[in-house]
Amino acid sequence: MDIVHGKDLHYEELGLKHRGSGLAFKHLFLGEENTPENYLFSIARQGAFYSPIHRHTFDQFRYAYRGDVSIAPDLLLREGELCYHPEGVSYGPQLDEGGERDVLVLQFGGTSGKGYLSFAQIAEGQEKLKEDGRFEKGKFHPAGGGESKDSYEALWESYSGHPLEYPAARYHSVIVSKPDNYSWVPSDGSGNAFARTLGIFTERQTKADMIKIGAQGKIGIDEQNAIQLLFVLKGQGRANGTSLEIESAVRLMPDTGVSLSSEYGMELLRFVLPILERDIGK
Repeated sequence: MDIVHGKDLHYEELGLKHRGSGLAFKHLFLGEENTPENYLFSIARQGAFYSPIHRHTFDQFRYAYRGDVSIAPDLLLREGELCYHPEGVSYGPQLDEGGERDVLVLQFGGTSGKGYLSFAQIAEGQEKLKEDGRFEKGKFHPAGGGESKDSYEALWESYSGHPLEYPAARYHSVIVSKPDNYSWVPSDGSGNAFARTLGIFTERQTKADMIKIGAQGKIGIDEQNAIQLLFVLKGQGRANGTSLEIESAVRLMPDTGVSLSSEYGMELLRFVLPILERDIGK
């Protein structure tokens, strides 16, 4: 089990230019590069931000932690809502103007097994491209006037050395969950532990849910053949006796469980990323 406290971290701006400026990150947990399950779990602070219509070779969750976040011209992710971005599914353009908003972001290798490039790997791709063109409004424009393409696609191809093939989309569009419209379902017989299942996605059975522990309550999180990432939204408590507060994050690696407890009450958001079978998606 690993624990980090988001309130102890500082937002850091990226040297990456493929989506322009206006982004800074607190990295909670990072996965292992060059594995199908690689991931990034961070709090992103967005100022003014623009991104064109695009899609990814990886899966993504966005939780509007503070403020509302643009997903598309007709789709605004309201504070407290969760958006699932399946691999291969296009969305956007995104446009956030003025002010700041904080977004809990989880990007991770999806069911296709194409994996996820870390920011360091993307930066390597950017270094290779810096003399070959420019990034502007989420697009890469080659020097000499060639055809522009999505910035991430250009970076991926620069890093990997071969054309990007997007996975077939398993969904028609992004999916937004409105947690406040879900009921809390008792998790055990104590009357002090509850859950909201927000969604289970694809044949991999990637899961997003919320956990609520009442005053003097506790709950056991079972070990799974999965990476489990938890984020404290409200209250405070303990994980195997270690203190948790708002913005604390817990990582459970495969075959690791934890006991959560709270004296006054606590709510958490959890993501469950089952380890990919190597023949899934083939």
